[in-house]
Amino acid sequence: MDTSIKKEPVLYVFISLMAILGVVELVLSTHWGPGIGGDATIYITSAHNLLAGKGIGLIQPDGSFRLIPYFPPFFPLVLSLIGLTGADLVESAHWLNMLLFGGLVWLAGSLTYRVSRSTLLAGILAALLAVSPILIPVYSWAMAEPLSIFCGILGLVWLVDYLHKPQRTGLLILSGLLAGLSFLTRYSAVAYLAAGWVGLLVFSTKRWQERLVESLEYLAAGLWPMIIWVIYDVSKTATLASRSLETVDIVSRIASMLPPIKNIILRWLLPDSWIASPRYPASINLLVDILFVLGMLLWFGLIIWKFNKTNNKTYNQDLFQLLILLMIFILAYLGIIFVVYITTYPPITIDDRMFSPIHIDILWIIVLLAGLTLNLWPAWRWLKFGLPVLLILFVGAYGWRSMRIINQNYELGLGYTSPKWRESQTIQALKAMPANSTIVTNETMAVLFLTGRTAYPYAEIYLNKPLVVYSEYGNGDLSSDNGQQRLFREHKAALVLFDSLSSQLESIYGDQTAQRIQNLTDGLQVSYMGSDGVIYYYPTQ
Repeated sequence: MDTSIKKEPVLYVFISLMAILGVVELVLSTHWGPGIGGDATIYITSAHNLLAGKGIGLIQPDGSFRLIPYFPPFFPLVLSLIGLTGADLVESAHWLNMLLFGGLVWLAGSLTYRVSRSTLLAGILAALLAVSPILIPVYSWAMAEPLSIFCGILGLVWLVDYLHKPQRTGLLILSGLLAGLSFLTRYSAVAYLAAGWVGLLVFSTKRWQERLVESLEYLAAGLWPMIIWVIYDVSKTATLASRSLETVDIVSRIASMLPPIKNIILRWLLPDSWIASPRYPASINLLVDILFVLGMLLWFGLIIWKFNKTNNKTYNQDLFQLLILLMIFILAYLGIIFVVYITTYPPITIDDRMFSPIHIDILWIIVLLAGLTLNLWPAWRWLKFGLPVLLILFVGAYGWRSMRIINQNYELGLGYTSPKWRESQTIQALKAMPANSTIVTNETMAVLFLTGRTAYPYAEIYLNKPLVVYSEYGNGDLSSDNGQQRLFREHKAALVLFDSLSSQLESIYGDQTAQRIQNLTDGLQVSYMGSDGVIYYYPTQ
């Protein structure tokens, strides 16, 4: 990479404007506040507890402490550091993620210019990321992905710089450390560390012995934060991330994994309305998925073939190198997701958020492939016009979709900060209950975030199969839920059921869901009935 190339001030102004545009979009999308769900509540509450000297984790309803479950600690640690200034942690997460989105757009755009010497390609990538209808929802929630992605991408940027300035060992250490911090934010982000390690072995110009040494230095810089956390986690919980290995039916797990992946890829290409209610045979959507994956593989294969045949590789070397690094990351990330999904319980959720790092890389790869195509087939003049036009139309389509998403989020809000939850009658009734009340509910995280009260979970929503006997709550198997039903039966706890119970039980009971809920609550004493939930007590004799 020729770092002496003259900077294009117009380009840097443009990608800066795209970064600002991304932040403005998120300001509008999070008009009611950042999206807060169960995971975000765990992050924010863990940070609160750390600041209060209780540790990085959750206080259980019985008063015991539980180390942060399921997640590594770097995101709540960062929130805690910001919280030392007295800042509100919800708003800290809000603004941190918005700024990280702008930073992602700027980093990707500037690196693309440095490896391609093309203002057009760099500008298109910055615009694609800034208006992505996949990334705007992801960054609108107070989650850890933005921090993980930014650390991982910045680590790759510094790795690319090191590969062209191998005498600057500090860049190697910083690159490994950033990849390691990404790993310390999301376990699946170890793929950034893996991609960097393989990239060093493949692209370093040093002798093999020196490559091995520098790759070990890179891994050492990246792994030490996680090693410290794992030792601490296992010493406290005897498990890693509160997940357990289990023997599963691999075929059924793989089968359950494929439908969400199919829909994720479709959402990269088509509006949600086309997926949910297509105006054409639904089978065409599956064909779109297949053609996209095969088309990307064919395009990538053609680039490798042509690159190996060309005599002048110098001009395309930097583009090709970044392309391969991104491909290595995708393969590593997919491999990690696959292994974790089929071997652990509870299984991870396959959704747009989980696949957002891949989405970023796919957009990046499309732009890099376009750049290599224009360079490797210069005689095909129609490509010089056709490919940029297609990419600009792609940006326009993404922008149109994002406008609709932003408008919806602006009106309805996201998660527990939305007007629906803020105005919940049942939440208000909970706030009015005595402070020492014991609660069992199907919405423990909503209760924790909105009232500050810890609650026992209504355990049935976590079952993998339906009950044989539909008993009312308090008269079921008292050994199956860690004593919650016994507390309820002995008049030591209230049962708070929000209307969301129906959707939570539907995957277990199907068309028998309504019957199950009726049997669950028949005969119970209604203490309060709101528009969105009911508070029950066990009937007195």
